Amino acid sequence: MNEVLERRSEFLKLEAKGFSLCEIVKVLSEKYHTSERNIYYDAETRNTWQPVLTQLFDLDKARLMVTNRYDYLYRTASLHFQTASDAQKPAYLSKMVDITDRLVSLLGLETLKEKQDKARRAVEIEKELAETEALLEATKLARA
Repeated sequence: MNEVLERRSEFLKLEAKGFSLCEIVKVLSEKYHTSERNIYYDAETRNTWQPVLTQLFDLDKARLMVTNRYDYLYRTASLHFQTASDAQKPAYLSKMVDITDRLVSLLGLETLKEKQDKARRAVEIEKELAETEALLEATKLARA
């Protein structure tokens, strides 16, 4: 049973790295000396075993690992950006912006613009509530 958990865990890791299902099936069937059908079955039934398997992981540790990976990718893109030609710089800059956006999402951080938008919406909602209450009060007075 331990081998099945290990195989399924590796299935998720390979998928997270961007491997296609066909590639995952080939790699895992060879590594674990099992039929390709077993790996396809794992893929088909993942909605039952993945939640159980992911509960075994420490999510804070996983978050740190992903953060470290993004940090490494950002530093690599930054280094290439500094030495790239003018034609290549937009591609590396785009990668750096994408990585930053993903880190912001992963860490649950809000951008300044998002905070300003929320504050503006809150003010608008309060204004609309005050207007509605005033209309209700005026309606009550008109009926009396």
